[in-house]
Amino acid sequence: MKIALFTPCLVNQMTPEVGIATVELLEKLGHEVVLPKGQTCCGQPMTNSGCYDDAKKTTLKLLNAFKGVECDYIVCPAASCMIAAKENFHEFDCSPEATEVIGKLKELTEFLFDIHQLTEFKHPFPRKISLQMSCHGIRMLDLATPSETMGQGYNKVEALLSRIEGIDICYPERRDECCGFGGTFSMDEGAVSGKMGKDKAQAHADTGAAYVVGFDPSCLLHLDGVIRRQGHLIKTMHIAQLLNKVL
Repeated sequence: MKIALFTPCLVNQMTPEVGIATVELLEKLGHEVVLPKGQTCCGQPMTNSGCYDDAKKTTLKLLNAFKGVECDYIVCPAASCMIAAKENFHEFDCSPEATEVIGKLKELTEFLFDIHQLTEFKHPFPRKISLQMSCHGIRMLDLATPSETMGQGYNKVEALLSRIEGIDICYPERRDECCGFGGTFSMDEGAVSGKMGKDKAQAHADTGAAYVVGFDPSCLLHLDGVIRRQGHLIKTMHIAQLLNKVL
């Protein structure tokens, strides 16, 4: 398939290794990856702050970067940015071209599990990992059943990673409690955000895992800072980086 890569500004500026790993793993799986020019912020910081006019300008610039791009899907390795873009596209443009773009948007894990249906890996990963089940992915993308939901659950992230030979998957206490990043929440409520980050980092470290693995680079970036300042031995890794290692 032909994949247009949606590279959020946070990935481009702060975690470029996540973008590189995403391209490499998609190409290893036989997909053609294109990088549409003109991409910019999804508008989430502006909408979180109530600056809707500024958000609209930024969002429409991002949307226009994907209009007319020949591709089967638009894949993003950041759940919160992808959700923000999809919601803002809906809000600011109701044209058929915008609807077509929205219909092609997929978060990376969502694409690999639902569309590509990835089941085979070439290399083992004999390490214990603690999954970071970030809020946007499980509560707005349905990547997994959140803990407050009753009934039989599902977890696309665990189902995908569990097929890797040798991997040991665990979860921190309160497995899907927010890490405290929350976009502009981390700036508006710095003390609360910092305490939530410390609690989450400690919970991951207490599992004895070698890595915290997640699908949202913003949460991983927040946790990585706390982990390093607190001196925990555990490290952070985006799911794209892990999958790229084993393909």
